Amino acid sequence: MTKPRHHFDRARLTVAVLAPVLVVALSACTGSDSPAPVITAATPSGPVLQPGRPGQPNATLTGSAAAPVVTPSIRPTDTRFLQDMIVHHAQAIVMVDAVFSDLTDTQVRSLASRIRDEQQPEIDFMAGFLEQRGQPAPPEATNPNLSDHGSHAMPGMASEQDIRRLSTAIGGEADRLFLTLMVRHHEGALAMVGERSEGAGDELVEELAADINVTQSKQIGQMQEMLDRLT
Repeated sequence: MTKPRHHFDRARLTVAVLAPVLVVALSACTGSDSPAPVITAATPSGPVLQPGRPGQPNATLTGSAAAPVVTPSIRPTDTRFLQDMIVHHAQAIVMVDAVFSDLTDTQVRSLASRIRDEQQPEIDFMAGFLEQRGQPAPPEATNPNLSDHGSHAMPGMASEQDIRRLSTAIGGEADRLFLTLMVRHHEGALAMVGERSEGAGDELVEELAADINVTQSKQIGQMQEMLDRLT
């Protein structure tokens, strides 16, 4: 059975980012934000003989000199979205780590663990996607704790005070505070996806954004039901 269009196939995306294949990237839209077509070729594994000019010897080329690799293009809107979403995901992991040992409700603990396990692979994909296209990934991609929680303007982000409250909460208070802050955090991610969807972008980034929208919308509903039960 064919998977739905919105399904985020991590295996396929990883291959698309890392495999050394011939890629012809044709822009699907027009406008100042659309990159020019790009051809990326794999570098040969063996040397290539380059004939010399008349009277000059031939040259043996290897590696990128034999077949230069052109960096794939990425739209500025996709770059900003991925960089911001890496930071946003990283804070979700920080929030889980800050309170996880003090969560007492079985369902809340299970959801918190799932959030951490789902968002780390997405961070890894987004960082690899950016780096392959010559764009920097935020430092939070390798260490979520590097984030300055008071300096980011993305919607739904927790403050330094929120993180401190999470780290000191215990029992039922820890469960309720985590759910309250994570609902707001997820709603912020949905807002970021909504803002990005206003313009066309890379198909793989669109699949990731669609998956974030589906997954986090479902989790918001689950967390709200847990909050109703715990209050």
